Amino acid sequence: MKQTSIDARAKIEPRVGTLRRKVYELFINRGISGLTDQEIEKYLHLDGNTVRPIRGSLVTDGFIIDTGTTRLNDKGNQCIVWRYAENGMML
Repeated sequence: MKQTSIDARAKIEPRVGTLRRKVYELFINRGISGLTDQEIEKYLHLDGNTVRPIRGSLVTDGFIIDTGTTRLNDKGNQCIVWRYAENGMML
């Protein structure tokens, strides 16, 4: 791992648990309608470079799943819609 990555991780490490919980709670509140990464960014006022790794870790750990659908983002691109996994409740 590069030193810049190690430094960045150390800087965000104290917030990751709290941000991860906020992202997951947002998914629970949205229910089956789910969220795109851009929607997470907007609702929580977070940068995409923060959102994507957190959402990715929730997917890897089985708490969030791909709905198999997409929605258009602000630029007109199709984006994956994610939702909470019913059998992955962590709260």
